[in-house]
Amino acid sequence: MNKNFSFVIGRAAALSIAVETIVFAFSLIWGVIFHTEFDQNLGYIASLLLAISVVIMMACFYDGTREQLKIFGLLALVSSIIYAPFCISTYFLQLSIVAFNPLNLSSEVLKAINFKPGSPTFALDMLGYGFLCLSTLAAGFALAEAKDKVLRTLCFFHGALAVPTFAAPIISGTFLSTSGETNDVGSYILLFWCIVFVPIALLFMRYFKNIPRHTTTE
Repeated sequence: MNKNFSFVIGRAAALSIAVETIVFAFSLIWGVIFHTEFDQNLGYIASLLLAISVVIMMACFYDGTREQLKIFGLLALVSSIIYAPFCISTYFLQLSIVAFNPLNLSSEVLKAINFKPGSPTFALDMLGYGFLCLSTLAAGFALAEAKDKVLRTLCFFHGALAVPTFAAPIISGTFLSTSGETNDVGSYILLFWCIVFVPIALLFMRYFKNIPRHTTTE
């Protein structure tokens, strides 16, 4: 079977990831300046779509991984599948129940599910992103070509971010002001993450463009 179609899908997914991450970065910058609901909702939408795109990309990545390194491609895919439901559920909850409150839930209930450092949804979100980091870590081990050295290095670096990501719910106070409101520290950290993740997506685009040259057709 010719796998070129899989690589085309992978390139499209990687492009989507780059665009969605850039939109997310824009929402962060807008939020730092204006602090509106617009930037919050835009960030939720971009992040929700990002999770879907990552799973699609990693499925294509697994499909094209060399046979002797297939286990790492599988681990990258499985980790992305674990990541996606946590984050998709978190953002969909914010865009639906928290935003519109159709059941007229009490302020105490809404406070519990509202996305904010220290909340249950924040902890679940960080758990999901921890697995995103582990997904790229596994992908790094599956990248064997010399031309993929930069992508492999970025995947390893992003994978190492799993440690602070898993720890984030424990140190949630860092992201809160003295009045208990969310400060801009988290936004700056996430902007740094965007600076790391956009090149990863663009390099995966190049990876899918070049991989048919050294992949056999069965």
